[in-house]
Amino acid sequence: MKVSEVLIFILFALAFLFMTSCKKDELFDKDVKENVSHISKPTMDKYLVTTTFYDVNLGVRFANGGDSWENMKCKVHWRKYSSKPTQTPKKSDMNNHESMRIYATTKSKTTFMKSHSGFSGGNYIYYYFECENSKYSTETDVKYCIVKR
Repeated sequence: MKVSEVLIFILFALAFLFMTSCKKDELFDKDVKENVSHISKPTMDKYLVTTTFYDVNLGVRFANGGDSWENMKCKVHWRKYSSKPTQTPKKSDMNNHESMRIYATTKSKTTFMKSHSGFSGGNYIYYYFECENSKYSTETDVKYCIVKR
């Protein structure tokens, strides 16, 4: 190997070391922390629940709390009853827990949907939603819908 090739190799190695400096990562981490500081809890904006004679479409729209829609996640917790219970079920009574898909987004709001089929007319579906962004989590109250007869 010639001396000039060795010098070029050393220069490339030094340039690579300078490009992988920790300062960029430290600045990036600082920016991420500063960006997260303005985020608030997601807030429920609107229920979007519909039923047919055998389908239930559970939907909800949450305000992102200043976070990006990519960081939003939502779960629905639900339970089916063949008739109206004597007492309103509690959150701990829900026995189905499912992640919801993102249906639509805007800059500040995210809509989530989950659909189920095979219900009988007159079934009561009790549910609540749990939504989270990159910093906080929030839950709605327990609600219900009735499958159409």
